[in-house]
Amino acid sequence: MPKAVGNKAVLAPEIMAHYRMAMPTPDARSASAALPGHIVGATDWLRSIWSERAAFVNCPALILWGLKDIAFRKKELERWKSELSDAESHELQGCGHFLAEEAPEKLVEALHAFMSRR
Repeated sequence: MPKAVGNKAVLAPEIMAHYRMAMPTPDARSASAALPGHIVGATDWLRSIWSERAAFVNCPALILWGLKDIAFRKKELERWKSELSDAESHELQGCGHFLAEEAPEKLVEALHAFMSRR
């Protein structure tokens, strides 16, 4: 978790401590350790969804993106923006992967605004 946060200063020390100790044993970390393999194992299924994206590319979409995310970078954001014809994008400069922790006010504001227009 700490490496996925764009600006560690926005999280209180007790929050960071919680995330650091959320899975303190190898047994507790087993599901997280297995996740990347499951994602790779789902490649064909994910490819099938992407190949059928015409079903959703014209739907309204809200993209909230932390530009300091170590998992999903700017190139992935640009790919989504180029595919979704009705997308509203919010790029959060100082945020990483956990927007609800790092910028809750911006997240809620964008969600409320987006939903009020729908």
